[in-house]
Amino acid sequence: MRKPPLPDPAAAPSEDGFVELDDDSYAPPADLDGDGPARPRAPSPGASRPPRRSRVTLIAGAGVVLLLGAALLAYRAHHRRQALQAGMQRAEELIRLDTAAGYREAADLLEPLAALDPLDAGSLRAYALAALHVDYRDEAAGAQAEALLVEPGRAAEVPRWASLASGTLALSRRSLGDATAAAAAAQGSRFADALQARIALAAGSLAAAADAAQAAAADRTLPAGLALHGDVARRARGDAATARAAYAAALTASPTHPRAAYGLAKLALAGEAPAADAVKALERLVADTAGTPAPERARAALHLAALRIRAGDRPAATAALDGAGLAPGARDWAGRAAEVEARARGPYRAVAGAPPAVSSASDDDPAVVPAVLPPEPRPEPPPARKPAAKPAPVRKATAAKATAKVGTRKAATPAKKPASRTAAKRTSRTAR
Repeated sequence: MRKPPLPDPAAAPSEDGFVELDDDSYAPPADLDGDGPARPRAPSPGASRPPRRSRVTLIAGAGVVLLLGAALLAYRAHHRRQALQAGMQRAEELIRLDTAAGYREAADLLEPLAALDPLDAGSLRAYALAALHVDYRDEAAGAQAEALLVEPGRAAEVPRWASLASGTLALSRRSLGDATAAAAAAQGSRFADALQARIALAAGSLAAAADAAQAAAADRTLPAGLALHGDVARRARGDAATARAAYAAALTASPTHPRAAYGLAKLALAGEAPAADAVKALERLVADTAGTPAPERARAALHLAALRIRAGDRPAATAALDGAGLAPGARDWAGRAAEVEARARGPYRAVAGAPPAVSSASDDDPAVVPAVLPPEPRPEPPPARKPAAKPAPVRKATAAKATAKVGTRKAATPAKKPASRTAAKRTSRTAR
């Protein structure tokens, strides 16, 4: 570092005793001359420090950011809960319809929700899939329901819908003991009462099904319970009025409900309900090609054809069966079964030997009548007219009797001598 030059001793001192230096007598250090890096300058004693307010602002900003993040997370959690509740509520409304279309739509709606909530939403979706399996023979739906029930089954408290789904799957396997235990675990729900009634019907115990079906029918918005109540009233007690009212209420809540439509048809075939109501319900079910599976529509076409045959409209009956799209073997059986149902009188009895294409779990009356056409009943001859009473023969008999009496009298009277003999005797006496 270069040292500054010493003052010239010859220089004249200033008035205050100091020697004046030239302006160029002091050279800045090399590091301040631009040749080297700049040194930091020490703050002057009068310079102000950064205000405290800026630190408070930074802390407050960070707090606001944290609060906003927490609020966003809370909103997302709240929104997810709302979406779960709304989705599950809508799915339950679809499940209440107790139709293939309702169960399928509910299962599709719950698919993303089950990933968010495997316990409750997953259990509800498992029930919808289990119902598709047991009522409409959807094997893939049954396998999916089994997979969804793994996690709810391990929970400390098994959700009610999981118990109902397990019981429904057990019913499809005819494991009635397991189904009963699962229904008991879900006790307190009208769905559990309907499941109990189904189990009792499968076991052939109409008396045990009666109480459960009546309890399920207490919910007037549950078509499954109403239709089961109608079946028990019709089959166990022969109470056509109660059965008809239950079927009508079920169809009001779910217009394409298979069990209720079949029940009205059975009452009409037994002569215990107007045929027009049953025909209307069956036609609606047959026309529901988008929502009702083919076997249920074919079963409805069978009952519809029987009612039309009884009404004397055979072309309409043939059209109903042809529209079901059955294979030749199934079509032949359906035609014979419709004839048997149409000719039968008295309480309804199901025709035996139905092929899978014309079978439905919603039509579970025991099949007892063979699909053999009985001989056509011969028309009774008109009653013979009694011949009118004819007075002539009586008069002839009376006249004959009178003639006979007169003849008898004449025979008893002695015959008169001829007049010629008398005259001769008189003449001879005169001559003497």
